[in-house]
Amino acid sequence: MALKIDYKTVNDRDAAYTKVKSVITPEYTQKFQVKADVAYDDVKKIIKSTGAGFTLTLCFFDTYCEADLELSIILRALKSKILTKIEDQISKNL
Repeated sequence: MALKIDYKTVNDRDAAYTKVKSVITPEYTQKFQVKADVAYDDVKKIIKSTGAGFTLTLCFFDTYCEADLELSIILRALKSKILTKIEDQISKNL
């Protein structure tokens, strides 16, 4: 299940990608006590964060960002809570 987040403060995919790229960093994920590797694809406008038991993929389109979260079996019970937090954080920046 992917989460669709419409842009509110940015006008296009490039601006949205650049803004979120400046926010989603390994240091940022450490605030949530999560160790993650963050990879950026500047051509396809995709940010992928991978850690123990999860993979978060952010794909940027013309008018919205799509967030897809894959969780291990242990973390699946928390998926809706995690997605809500992700949506709040990304919406605040877009």
